[in-house]
Amino acid sequence: SILMPARNAEAWIGEAIASVQAQTDSDWELIAVDDGSDDGTLGVLQHAAAGDRRIRVSSTEGGRRGIAAALGRALAESRSPLVARMDADDRSHPERLAKQRALLDARENLFAAGCLVEAFPQAHVRDGMRRYLRWQNSLVEPAEVARDRFVETTVLHPTLMMRRDLLDRLGGWRRVDWPEDFDLLLRAFEAGFEIAKVPEVLYQWRLHPAQASRCDPRYAPDAFRSARAYFLARTIARCGGRPVWILGAGPVGKRLGKALAREGASVCGFADIDPRKIGGRVSIGPRGGPWWPVVSMERVFAERGSAVAIAAVGQAGARERIRSWLRERGWLEGRDFWAAA
Repeated sequence: SILMPARNAEAWIGEAIASVQAQTDSDWELIAVDDGSDDGTLGVLQHAAAGDRRIRVSSTEGGRRGIAAALGRALAESRSPLVARMDADDRSHPERLAKQRALLDARENLFAAGCLVEAFPQAHVRDGMRRYLRWQNSLVEPAEVARDRFVETTVLHPTLMMRRDLLDRLGGWRRVDWPEDFDLLLRAFEAGFEIAKVPEVLYQWRLHPAQASRCDPRYAPDAFRSARAYFLARTIARCGGRPVWILGAGPVGKRLGKALAREGASVCGFADIDPRKIGGRVSIGPRGGPWWPVVSMERVFAERGSAVAIAAVGQAGARERIRSWLRERGWLEGRDFWAAA
């Protein structure tokens, strides 16, 4: 079952449907749910369904309800033990479904199979997006995909093919104050579910000014940070609720530290390598005080076993250096420290 929520996608949804119809694995059903579109999206869907019995069209009740509600409606109408996602403005490679199904068949431990991604059209792909996709596409095996889950989205949600029974166990998608796709992924990782990728580009991600990630406030940086802090605080609590050191006293670390404190984590201070910052203080409150100290990295390294550390820096190179320092000193990632942003 392919679940495709759609809102005001008249300009692109025909291409998306055509890419599904071009699949080498023809054993599929497409459930497209119109979420209160005020353009011709519903008409395009109905025309496609009239010509292909594998396509079923539905609508959210009462007009626009959001992606989570549209996906919930599609999931309720699906009939397959495997559920694939796709966005109405993207394109799937002809072998996407076949290769993801083969990966799930070969590895019964997996909750979901993703794939590598390319963005288009090239005129809309900026340098930052290229760096992000290079990084995301480098994460293929379950340990890699899960390890950096608090840094950024490690797998593009509409690339996923998931096992329906495990998706139901997670409760499907829910409407929250942050992106519903990021929320689902973090709940899956929290439950110990594993995600791997077919190491091939099988999905084309369309970039355009009207996409939800650019318009919906739930996709703003603060919303992502709130999601990371919520799930990271829960993870820390399950690891004994030890005091938390934030490694990095720059903007990334400061914002994350405050968000973690709001979630109840016992943040005790910051560490940095910059001698100009060491010995200083970081304000917890919005108008000054109380304060957290900024100490040297060596001070934190000595607290292995009695505290946990969060490597919260903006640059991937700095993040990897901190990882290396911690591992060399016996800190175990996923128990004693995590990388986050």
